[in-house]
Order: sequence, then C-alpha cells, then structure tokens
Amino acid sequence: MSALATLQQQINRLSAGRVHKSIHAARPVEVLPKPDLSTELLSFRPLALGDRPVFIDAFERSLAQIEPWIPMEPSAEAFFESLVTKGVEGDAQQTAWRRAAFLNDGRFLGMFNLIKIERGLSWSAEANWWVDSRLSGLGLGTHAIRAMVDHALSDIPIGFGLHALRANISPENQASMRVAEKLGFKATGEREPLEINGRLVDHTVFTVDAIA
Repeated sequence: MSALATLQQQINRLSAGRVHKSIHAARPVEVLPKPDLSTELLSFRPLALGDRPVFIDAFERSLAQIEPWIPMEPSAEAFFESLVTKGVEGDAQQTAWRRAAFLNDGRFLGMFNLIKIERGLSWSAEANWWVDSRLSGLGLGTHAIRAMVDHALSDIPIGFGLHALRANISPENQASMRVAEKLGFKATGEREPLEINGRLVDHTVFTVDAIA
C-alpha cells in the first residue's frame, strides 16, 4: 500500500470518529409549533415545553397581579405543565384554543384562551387571558385580546365562526373589565360565583357577539 493510500485511510478513520462523536454529543432540538394567528405586533401559538423558562419567569413576576383571578397549580412548574397538557387536549378535542402570545422580538406576552367551546344551536366559548406584568399598560394585551376575539367571531375558515363569546370577570379586576368593555363586551347583569384558589369570587358575566 502506498504512503498516499495509508494517509487517506487515516484521514477517513479520523473523520468517521469525529462524525460518530458529534452524533452522540448532539442535543435534541425542539421544533416549536407554527403560529396559527399573527398580527403586525405578535403571534399566537400553542405553549411548548421549550417555553418553560420564559413562561415561568413571566408567571413568577406577575403572580401578585394574576393569582386573585386565575386558578393556579401548587407551583409554577406544575402550572406550566398543566397548561401544555390542556393545550394539546383542547386542540385534539376541539373544545379549547389555548395560546401563548409572543411579540415579534420574541418576548412572551402572556396567555390568551378560548375554553368551553360549544357548537350546538349557538356556537360559543369563554375567553380569558393574562399578561406579563412587565408588559402590561402598554396596550399590547388589548391588542392581543382584540385579535383573539376577532379570530373567534370571524367566519370559517378564517376564524372559528363562533356566534358569541363570554368572559367572567371579577368586579375587583378593573383592568380586565376596562379591556373587555373597550372591545365591545357588555355586562349581562348576571353574576357567577367561581372558586379561585380556595376562595369564592363573585364574577360579572360579559358577552360579545358576532354582529356587535
């Protein structure tokens, strides 16, 4: 065997070894779900496992603002994992649309949900939301909620084709009440007591319909 051939074999063995090592050293890459609703400012997509750090960061920072209004799990980790699971189940059963909103620069804005989707004589759902406290008061939450409401009430196939949305909001949650009224929700005069983290909280029922 010539010296050139011997050298080529050595190069081939070295290259193969590097490839073998790189394969075993490779870290798994999570493919994030594609956005299924976007505006000029942000995109909505299902919450993914890779969102854990940004979600927990926003959740822990915003806990004092959202804990009175949103049923929680025992920990931020448990809350995150339950939302991921509920998001998958809601999509599979077509009973809920739970989405995380991300600004165009990648920042996590909050969670925006349509739950209890019903398609009978009247197609309806319940809307709820929360926004990272660091980004509240900038109009971004209102922008995202308006996009969600428009999507819900728009005709199929552009939107869900729902006839009406309702939102149960505590009278103490003045910020959410102002946003809902700004987006066309009207108080029905009904009250609904809901258990929130171990206490019974009276809620005002708001609705908005597709012809509003």
